[in-house]
Amino acid sequence: MKRKNDLTLKEAMDRLVDAYGLREKLDEQAVASLWDDLAGGMVARHTVAIKLRRGKLYIKVDSAPLRQELTYMREGLIKTINERIGRVVVEKIQLD
Repeated sequence: MKRKNDLTLKEAMDRLVDAYGLREKLDEQAVASLWDDLAGGMVARHTVAIKLRRGKLYIKVDSAPLRQELTYMREGLIKTINERIGRVVVEKIQLD
């Protein structure tokens, strides 16, 4: 029997993560770990850095043509990332 003040382990962990301000860092790690699958091997090899700050994903690549190609893929990447994580984490992508 569940009492009023009982929490599931997931709810308790979510509250703990939010209380310590770790949500954004964990989201950044989740996106970085998915990046190889989402972008593909060639793009991942040329990706220098991935940072997530306040819903904006900063991606740095070492190739100008690749940067241009990713520009066209922005909306699809945002949608795919958010679907894979299960909630809206990325609202915008900035390419450097």
